[in-house]
Amino acid sequence: MSSRDSDSKEPLLRPPAGNPHQGDGDIQNKEVAVIVEHQCTNLQSLMNLMKANIGTGLLGLPYAVQHAGLLLGPLSLIVMSVICISCMYQLVKTAKRLCRQLGEEKLDYADVAGLSMDHGGIQCFHGYGYIGRFVVNTFLMITQLGFCCIYFIFMAENIQQIYQEYYTHGVPDTKIFILMLFVPVMLICFIKNLDELAPLSILAIALTIVGIFIIYGFFIVKLIHKDPRTYVLVQTNLTTNYPYFFGSAIYAFEGIGVILPLEIKMKSPDDFTFVLILGMVLVTMLYTSMGFLGYFTFGNAVAETITLALPDGLFYEVVKLMFVAAIFVTYAVQFYVPAYLIWPFLKKRLPERYHDVGNYVFRASLVFLTLVLAVSIPQLANVITLIGAFSSSALAIILPPLFEEIVRCRDGYRGWHVIRLVKNIVIFTIGFVGMGLGTFVAIQNIVKDY
Repeated sequence: MSSRDSDSKEPLLRPPAGNPHQGDGDIQNKEVAVIVEHQCTNLQSLMNLMKANIGTGLLGLPYAVQHAGLLLGPLSLIVMSVICISCMYQLVKTAKRLCRQLGEEKLDYADVAGLSMDHGGIQCFHGYGYIGRFVVNTFLMITQLGFCCIYFIFMAENIQQIYQEYYTHGVPDTKIFILMLFVPVMLICFIKNLDELAPLSILAIALTIVGIFIIYGFFIVKLIHKDPRTYVLVQTNLTTNYPYFFGSAIYAFEGIGVILPLEIKMKSPDDFTFVLILGMVLVTMLYTSMGFLGYFTFGNAVAETITLALPDGLFYEVVKLMFVAAIFVTYAVQFYVPAYLIWPFLKKRLPERYHDVGNYVFRASLVFLTLVLAVSIPQLANVITLIGAFSSSALAIILPPLFEEIVRCRDGYRGWHVIRLVKNIVIFTIGFVGMGLGTFVAIQNIVKDY
């Protein structure tokens, strides 16, 4: 019996795919009906994909490039972009391959982990798929909830800076502004379906695009005026600075956690590869140019997020508020993943009459947890690096090539299979080394700055 057939090892993320009349009967029929009812068009999926990747990570890239250098930083971003897009595509391909082999309809990240181990080509992993599910679900929850903590800090710091422009004395601590955001964030997280979030995501994308154009315009003005600035092409102390850059940069690729949930929700899943490649190519171009121009414009005086480096005045206050509003929506998109992971597990343990109330209480409690964590360590740049290095690198770089090799190793290694193996080993090694060094440097900085 595989782990999917065992009640003690069933995945948290979704009801098992396949025949809706198997398993939990009426409960599973309702879950399948929800999946069919709330589906996203290609445009909605593209908007959610881009909104999940364009957030605080993008705005922090100039500060990240500072830790690598004006030359090394953008080049590294391009390489990391290619690796991350490749790993996202690997994850989708591995999921589809397992669906064909096992007769499944839809798989999520945790299912890919569990089924790869239970049915892959490495016999000693068979029967331990529940461990793979647990590892992926744990990293997903750490990553997505970490993103949400960072969003609290980002919104609070920008609102605090605007407040300081009008009230110079007795400015409340960042923690106070984080607490003030709890109720509105909780209310938007009561929206349960991605397709219902899509209109807000489109609005957030519009606000982000306008804000980004204004920032690029500001870059051009500063460069034309040739304001004095200092920068380096390649940082000298790379043993300390480059792991910090790695964590911040890999954090920017925030979307790995929503890749398969978005694919599951699509009306036309066969179009997802096109949506993925189109969205991520646009994101890559944005990342590289933002990192380069932001650091080149401000030099070593760049702030931990580019919005905090913008000048005073009503115009730029509005720009900051636009990004706050966009990140506010992104919180709900990223929050969807941990809620999607945990709620079905809790739902089965509640009487049906408490499902609606329980869902709202659960969502409010999860938002409160991220708020507590944000208040505990309100260090934006350091928390970004920590979450990026520790959990984002595992999900985005380390695990996808590992699962692909577990599934495909039974094909043997001849010709292109050898090239694929070498490529996956290189990607895995980069992710593993970056994870270790980046996590160490981030924790060291948090302790130092606390």
